[in-house]
Amino acid sequence: MNSLKDVLARLFSSLLITLLVAPMASGQTAAPQPSSPSASSQTTAAAQAQFDNRIFAEFDKLVHVNRVKVGDAITAHLTAPAKMRNGTELAKGSKLVGSITEIKVKADKEGPSKLGLLFTKIVSKNGAEIPLQVALVTVAPHTQQNSVDSLTAGNPFSGSDRLHAGNGSAELNNKTTEGEALSRGLGARAPAARANVAENDLQPGKSYLPGVVLASYSMDNPGTILESKSGSVYLDSGVRLLLLQP
Repeated sequence: MNSLKDVLARLFSSLLITLLVAPMASGQTAAPQPSSPSASSQTTAAAQAQFDNRIFAEFDKLVHVNRVKVGDAITAHLTAPAKMRNGTELAKGSKLVGSITEIKVKADKEGPSKLGLLFTKIVSKNGAEIPLQVALVTVAPHTQQNSVDSLTAGNPFSGSDRLHAGNGSAELNNKTTEGEALSRGLGARAPAARANVAENDLQPGKSYLPGVVLASYSMDNPGTILESKSGSVYLDSGVRLLLLQP
């Protein structure tokens, strides 16, 4: 009888020890390994490096210094989808809205003709208005220079005529890079270049409109300043625009 009690006591002791040891062993092996901070930082940096801050658009209607005043609204439409840094998708055809910030009608002894432009918001296809901080950094002629534009028909300053009347005497600063220019709020002063340059080849800080130079650009007022020493500054309907987000 005593022998049976001894056996049962030993079995109970063994079972109790097993129950106590098992959770301890499990707790020692279940601790998760912390993720590497450096790996997370590298992933974030890679995502930022892939962000395309460009917005391509076209002017909706003729803007001529003789026909507008400071404060007048200007509009353009996106020619390709774009994305804001916060992830908001901007569909092709969305409308950019801005205003005229500066005007000097004629080039004279006091200086060149001037036109200041600043875009401040975008209207999505569903009508939502979204504040936008961008710098207009490039202007270029419409790719179809031979097409008839009803807004500029009969205009002596139309794009086709200006291609022949422009000059290349403006200063050029090729050393100003996109990053430096945006951080300083200034663009390169550049002469007109190839009219039919491809969209992806447009360079920040350049005017591809003969006779017009891009004197400066900024994401804040007065925005982008276009100048002409040979006539009055204007932008045709369909003039291509390159804008950059910060």
